[in-house]
Amino acid sequence: MEIINPNTYGDRNGFYQVGKRKTYLKTELMEWYDLMPTDWHWNYNDEFFGQFDWSKEPKETINELYKQRALELREQYDYLALYYSGGHDSSNVLYAFLDNGIPIDEVVTYYSKYDDNNESFQSRELSQFTWHKIKKLKQLYPDLNIRILDYGDYYFQWENIIKKYGYQDDQFAMFGSMLSINRLVQDEFYELIPDWNKLISSGKKFAWIFGADKPMLRYIDGRWIFNFHDGFIHCRQTPMRQLYDDGTRGTYEYFYWSPTDACQKVIRKQCHLLVNHYNEQAKIDFSQIPGHKPFKPGYGWEMNTMTPSFVETIYPRLFRYDEKYYTEKTSKFIFGGRDQWFFNSNHDSAIAHKKMWEGLNSVYHSHYNWLKNDGVNIENGLKNCISNDYVIKNST
Repeated sequence: MEIINPNTYGDRNGFYQVGKRKTYLKTELMEWYDLMPTDWHWNYNDEFFGQFDWSKEPKETINELYKQRALELREQYDYLALYYSGGHDSSNVLYAFLDNGIPIDEVVTYYSKYDDNNESFQSRELSQFTWHKIKKLKQLYPDLNIRILDYGDYYFQWENIIKKYGYQDDQFAMFGSMLSINRLVQDEFYELIPDWNKLISSGKKFAWIFGADKPMLRYIDGRWIFNFHDGFIHCRQTPMRQLYDDGTRGTYEYFYWSPTDACQKVIRKQCHLLVNHYNEQAKIDFSQIPGHKPFKPGYGWEMNTMTPSFVETIYPRLFRYDEKYYTEKTSKFIFGGRDQWFFNSNHDSAIAHKKMWEGLNSVYHSHYNWLKNDGVNIENGLKNCISNDYVIKNST
């Protein structure tokens, strides 16, 4: 891969630095590090987020800040399409618009007609929650534009998608931290969905909004620290899109994590609400906090972001009424649950996908082991790379 020029459009979604070189590709990071072991870093808008005092809690309420973020998006773009699953993150985004009378052009729920087995958490979420929520939304907001998008047939074209951009000799690199197909297909929606393509081609400023993501807080040596994680960015966008995107194909907007003034306030406020909620118990014994994750040397303690107290602290609006939310998420580190039907299909393209990633376990790629979760098998996932530390509170 060529070395990426500074300040290109894809930088907004993070890049890896090894010495003075940078890349969007995790594989290239590993290759460079193998050739020249030196300090490396995942830069997620360091210059922007580093401007602010993260130890100060914004004075506004969290719901006021969600409103400000929705207004910021509305003022910036001609057309806004929200990807909606009916889960905590996207529901909170939708209410930030609806509750405040801020127009949103479209709400999009995507699925595969082939995904009908109970091994898939998405299939269960759709059948048990999402379709019922969409029906209710149509009743409550008859003017709301809701699109149900079946993208299943596009899965079988994943190799052609990569080939179209000339990256067929480096397929694995195009996926980033996860090997799920759905993001690769989603990256092509700007071209595959005719009316979206028409809007973008006409010069309209178009944005897809993702409910990404909850704050990843860790607690170590009496300090509460926030970091951005590359895996959560790669869950929504592939490095391939970063490589080919020149700013004319629409914009991915992460409602909570984009480098904007409204976003930085939202994240800081969320972090302070959580620290205020958990700090006293953390000082006594973090292991007694419900939903805590095991302590990792050098990294510290962390919480499961799906626990009820965590979610209610940052998304109070979601619990005013009796609305229910699906809380099961995939346990796989590198394969998305949305793709399980495809991996089980035995289609030629699924077999090709399996051969691609199985090859990463060969001796030839042993220098990738340092970034594998277990140091051995690619199927057990790649470790998240994290951004700079943003210290929220020193409780010692």
